[in-house]
Amino acid sequence: YLRLSYNAFTGAAPDGLAEMKGLQLLQLQSNRITKIPTIPRLIDNIHGQSTFVADCGVPSAFDEALECYNCTMCCNEDDDGYPQQKTKVQELGLKD
Repeated sequence: YLRLSYNAFTGAAPDGLAEMKGLQLLQLQSNRITKIPTIPRLIDNIHGQSTFVADCGVPSAFDEALECYNCTMCCNEDDDGYPQQKTKVQELGLKD
């Protein structure tokens, strides 16, 4: 488990996060992280929607919205969290 939320971290998250084997929980929300490496899909059957949480929600706390891939929950500048959901187009295997 790696719970790094609410720590006032700034800048880009280390690329090494993407290489952590067996990671089951990653919570990065409520920091000032400006870039997140592409994290492989975590095992989400244990922690459900709280498996990988990042500050990628809208409205964004950043001038340029944070892009995250494979997160399960997006938090916004109001500290509200919303489950990451695929669009109907993505469910069909197409790109938006």
